[in-house]
Amino acid sequence: MQNTITPATLGALLLATPLWALAQASVLPQQRDAAGNVMEPLGQVLRKDENGQQRLFHCTADRDWCLSVEPSPGEGDWARAFEVIEKRPGPDEPSSYRAVMNVPEDGELSLWPWIIRLAPGVGTDPAVAEPRQRARQSVLVGGIVATRTSYSGGGASASVLQLARVRHLDEGIQVDNNLLTVPWEGNAMIRACFSEQDMKQRSGACHDTYAFSAKLGLDAAAAGMPALRYQTVATRFPAGVSRQEDSLAKGPLKKKDLRTEQDPACTFARTFRIASGSYLPDQPLPDCSGYTEP
Repeated sequence: MQNTITPATLGALLLATPLWALAQASVLPQQRDAAGNVMEPLGQVLRKDENGQQRLFHCTADRDWCLSVEPSPGEGDWARAFEVIEKRPGPDEPSSYRAVMNVPEDGELSLWPWIIRLAPGVGTDPAVAEPRQRARQSVLVGGIVATRTSYSGGGASASVLQLARVRHLDEGIQVDNNLLTVPWEGNAMIRACFSEQDMKQRSGACHDTYAFSAKLGLDAAAAGMPALRYQTVATRFPAGVSRQEDSLAKGPLKKKDLRTEQDPACTFARTFRIASGSYLPDQPLPDCSGYTEP
């Protein structure tokens, strides 16, 4: 007999599941740097929003911070921002902030299920004098924006990670959007056979496939604002194919070509540091649009 999971059962399961178990496995483990900044996972939790409605949030283990993608404004619209809720010290009601992402009309916004809590006094430049504001924590939060497209006999998807900062200043709260935007994931399957002759030339491998993934973590030695370690891996099948070239013009595939290979040009590491209000890499990023654009 097939088991049916009701909304109530789902809610109980979500609340019972350890928070760390629900974090994405594609991100580096929880870390701390020399300045005391901490990167930790968010877990899924059902809680009431400001309108009293039950919604799915991503929260820290201590529930001090919770995030949720805003509902679409209306039919045919798309979400462009997410809500950041901070539990305030004492009996005060939680504070709610809005982080805005760059989401194209055909894009889909989801949460990066991690948060970077900044050490006391970090990221508040200029220094905060007001005691209550100085005691509160500033954070980095992120959203993942995905786009998709279809081709004849194939398709592609890609996403970018965008980071924003919520910081406490003397005069209140400031949300700095667009602190960082980097390619995050990419997958493409491109049709390569259009006839029996093509199938023979391709040794039956009638699709080129491309995959790209990234991880983000803390540079452990950094002081002050977190330095972010960005690592990528790009693969392609068959070996040697490129979205910028006609696969059929390369000649017949050989047995040695029928394998997935790592593309060294788009498998790299960079360190991003804050400069002039945004994160910049220590070296320019290579052109990996064949993997990172749908």
